[in-house]
Amino acid sequence: MNIRKPILVVLALILLCCNGCSTVTFGYNHADWILRYWITDYTSFSDAQRQEIHLEVDDYLRWHRKTALPEYTTFLQDLNGIVNREGALSVGDVMHLRTESSKLYQLTMAPTIRPAARLLAELDSRQIEELADTFAERNRKQRKKLLQGNEQEMLELRAERHVEFVEGLVGRLSAKQEKKITGMSLQIPFASRDYIEQREAKQAMLIFLLKDKAGEDRIAALLRQWITAPEITRTPLQQQSIAAYENAMNEMTVRIFELLTARQKQHLGEKIVSYIDDFRKLNSGTEAANTAYGQTREK
Repeated sequence: MNIRKPILVVLALILLCCNGCSTVTFGYNHADWILRYWITDYTSFSDAQRQEIHLEVDDYLRWHRKTALPEYTTFLQDLNGIVNREGALSVGDVMHLRTESSKLYQLTMAPTIRPAARLLAELDSRQIEELADTFAERNRKQRKKLLQGNEQEMLELRAERHVEFVEGLVGRLSAKQEKKITGMSLQIPFASRDYIEQREAKQAMLIFLLKDKAGEDRIAALLRQWITAPEITRTPLQQQSIAAYENAMNEMTVRIFELLTARQKQHLGEKIVSYIDDFRKLNSGTEAANTAYGQTREK
C-alpha cells in the first residue's frame, strides 16, 4: 500500500528496487528472510504463528519463482520492445504498460490474500493494538518525509526524487535535462496526501474488522478489494486528484523519453535486458529449488 506511480511508473515495479542485476539475484535468493522479517516486524507473533509465517513464505516463493518470474520476463520483453523501437513513445504506450504492470502487481499479491487473512484473523487484542501502532508510526514517518514544508517545498522535493529516479534508469542526466524534468515535475498535480490518506483509511478499516472479530473471509474480501480495485475506497475528491496526477504523469513520461539521448536509451535497454537475463536464470533454477524445498519439508 505504498504510494505508487512515480515518474516512468511502468518501470518502477521491476527496476527501482535494485541497482544492478547481481543485486536482483542476491535479493531474490534471500527473499525468504526478507519477507519473514518484514511480516514479523508489524506485531509480536507467537512461536506457532512465526512457524506458520515461515512455511507460508516458503510456499509463496516457490510459487513466485515458478509462476510470477516468467510473467515479469514477458512484461520486460514487451517494455524492451517499446523502448528500442523506431519512433516516439506515446501516451497509449504508457497506459498499456501501466495496465500490464497493474496486472503483474495483482498476480504477485493474489496468493498472499488468504494466508494473510488467516493469520490476521488469529491476532489477539494486544497484537491488534501493536499492529495499529505500527501503521501509525510508519504513516507518521511517511508524512514527515513527503508532506513536510509548504506546497512549493513539497513539489521541489518531489521533483528531486523524479530526477534521481530517471537518472537511476538512464544514467547521468545533463544539467539541461535535469532542469526540464524539474520544470515538468513542478507542474504535475500533488497527490501524495491523497494516497497517504487513502492508505490510512484502508488500514483503519482493517483494524476495525480485526477488533470486530470479522473472520478470515471478510478480511480476505477486504484485502482482495485493496489489490484489485483500490479506487473503490477513494473519496470523489481523491479520485479526481489521483486521476489528474496519473494523466499528467503519463504525459510527463512521454516528454521525458523525448529528452533522452541515444546513449541514455541504450543504457535503459541494457538495464532491462540484464533483468530479463536474471529472471530467466532464477526461473531456470525452479526445479532444483523445488527439490531442495521438498527434502527440507520432509525432515
